[in-house]
Amino acid sequence: MSRPGKVLVLCVDRDNDVGALLGIKTPIIGEEAVLKTALEYILRRPDDSDANAMFAAIQTLREMRRMRGHDSVEVAVIAGLEEEGIKADIKILKELDEILSKIDVSGVILVSDGPTDEAVAPLIQSRVPIISIRRVIVQQARGVEETFVLLLRYAKKLVEEEKYRKYTLGVPGIFAVTYILLSYAVPNFVWPILTLFFGILLAIKGFNIDEKAKMIYRTRPVTFASLVLAGIIFAVALLQGYESVRGLRATALTEALGYLLLAPVGSQFIVSDLLAIGTTFPLLGKILDDLIAGRRVELFDPAAVGIILISRQVVVETAKFLTGYGSVRNLLTWLFIMLGAIIIAVLAVSLSKEKK
Repeated sequence: MSRPGKVLVLCVDRDNDVGALLGIKTPIIGEEAVLKTALEYILRRPDDSDANAMFAAIQTLREMRRMRGHDSVEVAVIAGLEEEGIKADIKILKELDEILSKIDVSGVILVSDGPTDEAVAPLIQSRVPIISIRRVIVQQARGVEETFVLLLRYAKKLVEEEKYRKYTLGVPGIFAVTYILLSYAVPNFVWPILTLFFGILLAIKGFNIDEKAKMIYRTRPVTFASLVLAGIIFAVALLQGYESVRGLRATALTEALGYLLLAPVGSQFIVSDLLAIGTTFPLLGKILDDLIAGRRVELFDPAAVGIILISRQVVVETAKFLTGYGSVRNLLTWLFIMLGAIIIAVLAVSLSKEKK
């Protein structure tokens, strides 16, 4: 049996263009209120698709009323925030809950003017079933002149709107400044460095590393600081090691790697020491965060720190072996020590979980 209640024709404005331009509060409920809003909005911004979406919602409302009856369908407009993202989605859910508290809704017909608004479909589905999604596509003239005007309009939008401007103006600006500075500093390596820089940026955005870093910063600030410090230590160790072995004539890549790991950094440390220290920093930061927040420190973290410190000697013995000055016996000894430490750590962690 179908759930009793009205069908809600819902128009979603995720970036809140309507509220920002007209200065009105959402949700907007009812045909008269939505029609008035759509008319005011299209008079202010006749080329925007949000007005078409609201008119399409009213059209859908009237069609559904002819099919189901006047009192069985309602229309509403909800909005998010200009910056979109998580806060916008939370606002959309809050406004939808406000509508559901006033109207008994059995299902929703979602009216959207693009994929950005359709991204909220799973949110709406979590509150009430979605019967259908109507996508509003605004027709454009196909003449060359009209196409040129349309392209200019979009280009102006890319330059003037803040959420697009940082990509269309900011990124090329950074590229130009970086290119000029590198041309004077390292003229022979400009393009390899720029390629590396943009490759890192693409990897960060592609794997959503920036969002994960923000989450770590908000929830575990000490861990975030230790990750940054670990990155600096790794960079210093590798650069210093490269400078130390650059002039050596290694006969093979493995031999060069061995010399790199044994390269001195200052008077007290070698590259292997800094790599081991840098690897332990994030774990130590996580332990400190747990202690500060009053959370239980998992046995796995201190166990992992101990294993990493022991593995430092394994790396050193391996590096000595690669350079031809090491002892297989010493290497095997430290490998067995590290294996024993891993077994003890695994058993300890397993026993602690069983006690819980």
